[in-house]
Amino acid sequence: MKTLRVVVSDSEFQALRKVAVARDRSVEDLIRETMTSIQRGVIETGKTLRDLPLLLGHRPVADLPSRSDLYEDVFSYEDAASPS
Repeated sequence: MKTLRVVVSDSEFQALRKVAVARDRSVEDLIRETMTSIQRGVIETGKTLRDLPLLLGHRPVADLPSRSDLYEDVFSYEDAASPS
């Protein structure tokens, strides 16, 4: 097992902590779950994250969501997909 050190903004950390509290999980568990979800998605689609069509001519093709918005989307999707 490896230890990672990741620097995030205060708002990013607060977004993660908010989801962690709501799910009665630790921030570390959420990060591990997200990494596993991404890894599974890459394996299932056969694509890497570099294959995602986000940039056109080195400029975003649209406004990108904030990290906290992405965290909320990822975790709300997982909540909806998990059986009750």
